[in-house]
Amino acid sequence: MDVTAVTFPDCLPSILNDISTSCFVSVDFELSGVVFKPNAPQSRPQTVQERYVEVKAAAERYQILQVGLTTCHEDKENATYTLKPYNINLSPITQHEMDVNRNWTFGSRSMEFLLANHFSIDHMCTFGVRYLSREEEKLAIKRAAQKCQARNPVQVADIKKDDHESLEFLEAVRVSVNEWLAQGENRREWLNIPPPSSVQLIPGPIPTGLTNMQKWLVHHLISDEYPNLTSRGASTFVQIELRDPCNEQFTFETKLKVKKERVRKHIGFRWIAEALVGGSLEELEPDAFQPLMKIIEQPTFGIQQLSDKVKSRLKENRPVLVGHNMFCDLLFFHRCFLGPLPDTLAEFQTVIHDLFPLLADTKYMATHDCGSLNPMSSLEELNTTLAGIESPKIEIDPRFTKYKFRNRNHEAGYDSMLAAMAFIKLAGDIQRSPSQPTVQPRPQTTTAPSLVAGIMAQPSNQPVSKNEFSNFFDVDTETIPMIQPAQIAPPGTSLADTGSGRIGRLVNQGKLLPRLGDVFWDTYGNILRVFGTQERMVQLGREVPKQEDLLVEI
Repeated sequence: MDVTAVTFPDCLPSILNDISTSCFVSVDFELSGVVFKPNAPQSRPQTVQERYVEVKAAAERYQILQVGLTTCHEDKENATYTLKPYNINLSPITQHEMDVNRNWTFGSRSMEFLLANHFSIDHMCTFGVRYLSREEEKLAIKRAAQKCQARNPVQVADIKKDDHESLEFLEAVRVSVNEWLAQGENRREWLNIPPPSSVQLIPGPIPTGLTNMQKWLVHHLISDEYPNLTSRGASTFVQIELRDPCNEQFTFETKLKVKKERVRKHIGFRWIAEALVGGSLEELEPDAFQPLMKIIEQPTFGIQQLSDKVKSRLKENRPVLVGHNMFCDLLFFHRCFLGPLPDTLAEFQTVIHDLFPLLADTKYMATHDCGSLNPMSSLEELNTTLAGIESPKIEIDPRFTKYKFRNRNHEAGYDSMLAAMAFIKLAGDIQRSPSQPTVQPRPQTTTAPSLVAGIMAQPSNQPVSKNEFSNFFDVDTETIPMIQPAQIAPPGTSLADTGSGRIGRLVNQGKLLPRLGDVFWDTYGNILRVFGTQERMVQLGREVPKQEDLLVEI
């Protein structure tokens, strides 16, 4: 399903709910640039620290242009996995009122690659979903606060000496202010420049209505010479009054609150990034969940309860993060949405493990114990290799039909779906073949040209469960599904080990994914494949291998 700037507000709560109820989420990114290496001979392979520094520099220069996100829901009763692939273009443009400028850089080779794969830069800029990173949000709020309390002092002496008209005007205003202050307790609470028509006009060069330039001069005169006074502009005059610290603080807080609300409305896609890392969604207003409330049949709760339930589920149910060749993607994800990257790989390993307690890299799974040679392991090749594997059973939600009859390689949504399928198939194959846990290239046992074709060539013959969806939709038209209240808070984490003998047997048969705590995760979890380096992998949440234990490629 394509998500655009127009549809994002309606899709956001459904995506958050999907993430909160999924057993895993797979991601894929299309980037504006990557590390460019000329074909020059190297004396030795890089270390992963050297690779990290290299990719970090690219992540600081380039951006994520397109996000693919596929949620997976497990049906234990029918041993079936249902996928929902989302494809989201990100706009590199920040709203002018945010006062945040984002540098946008393209690598020429990446540009060539993207255009060759039908990527539209115009569509991205026009219909892409906007976002602010954590760093950009803080900067926007900081600058908003500065604007709310800024006095912008300007020395009146800066006015040119030959600007007689302005100098005479300022002197007349100065006289009026001094006379007003000299009245002491008998003075009015405010002084208008110029005064209302009912008050005798001030003699001198003050007109009955001020121009913008004259109002500017009054403001800066007060700011420069009268620190105990404040001024505010109207259409044709400026009102001056004594400073009231309490009132000024209230005014400041009111203005800042309005500006913060504007900033929050531009967080955009980062709400999804926060959901993936277990970040805070407290600032996401309950009203943002109205589109989800509208499609729930006969809700027994209010919008606040719905918002609280989805947010708490996102904290409680941290789905496994899945991807293919994830090392680079994780650096870009962190830099694009969260903030600056740490200087060292060791620090990055700690940070990423805190954000994603459990992840699976299908490239590592497919090349585990592959020896010193680097096997063919692209996502497309893996898709072809796994096409003949029929278990576990995979279905695509019938409302997500974009990739039903067509391959869209190198479109992030499509690739995230392939990564999800590959993970399910690899995990099942590993469980069935514990003595040979790597799926090797094999002759095709089906005439289907790819894994996707085998799953999506025909609509599923299985009816959609009434416990999951309230009605049927035309599978050729993508729509937002109706949801029953039970879906908002399913019991337990999908991959939690419940101790069920039946579930255990299905896992051992490769019909269900391994439960959390299974030895499978000790072997395949939290390890990223990084070919072309001495270590050839990066481990998260584990002891870093010693230098003498590193496998050196020749």
